[in-house]
Order: sequence, then structure tokens, then C-alpha cells
Amino acid sequence: MKRAALVVGHGSKLKGFQAAMTKVVRELRKDKTFHFVDCAYLEITSPSIPAALRALVKKGVQEINILPYFLLSGRHIKQDIPRIVREAKRVYKYRVKIKLCRYLGYDPRIMSLVKQRIREGQ
Repeated sequence: MKRAALVVGHGSKLKGFQAAMTKVVRELRKDKTFHFVDCAYLEITSPSIPAALRALVKKGVQEINILPYFLLSGRHIKQDIPRIVREAKRVYKYRVKIKLCRYLGYDPRIMSLVKQRIREGQ
């Protein structure tokens, strides 16, 4: 079974903002857990989530895990992304299993990085 991970970011008009997302995707690809690892964006930037899903389905993917690469819970996490995923599940109902993963949010493992960044500002 071909599996894919789709990392979803917000999107931006600023040039070069995708550099961090590109690194995340590159690192996930090294892990070899998924046949495909791609990114998509909720707004402004291409590919959109539906476009990225279509591309993965065309590659024959049968399972897609969608990770919202967000730290805070808000409208995008609670409403927008779940709505897009529900629609995708309806469209690809019998062909692809689509799972929405929990967003990053608070996690004790992130706290060491938060503390490090704060110390760097001193």
C-alpha cells in the first residue's frame, strides 16, 4: 500500500517563507516511513490542500496522513482544515484513506527549543 504524508502550512505572500517547510519535508522523506512526503498550504501559496491531495491520488497513494504544521489552535485548526479534509474524504471515499493528524500545539518536547530561543535573545 502506498502511503503519503502531507504537511500543511498557512501560506504567505513573502518570498522564501517556505524554506523551513522545505526542510521539514526533506527530513521526513529521509525517514522512509512514507512513499511520498509533500507540503501544501491553506491560503495564498500553492499547492492548495485539495491540489496536493489530487496529485498524491494520481500517484496511486492509498493512504494519506495530513499534518497541520501549526503551533496554535484557531479557526484554521478547528474549522478550515477539518472542513477541507471532510470534503476530501467524501471525494476519495473508496479509493483513499485520509487521516487528519493532531496539529503540533503544545508538547513538552518543543519546550526545550522554546527555552533555547528565549536564551538566544538575551
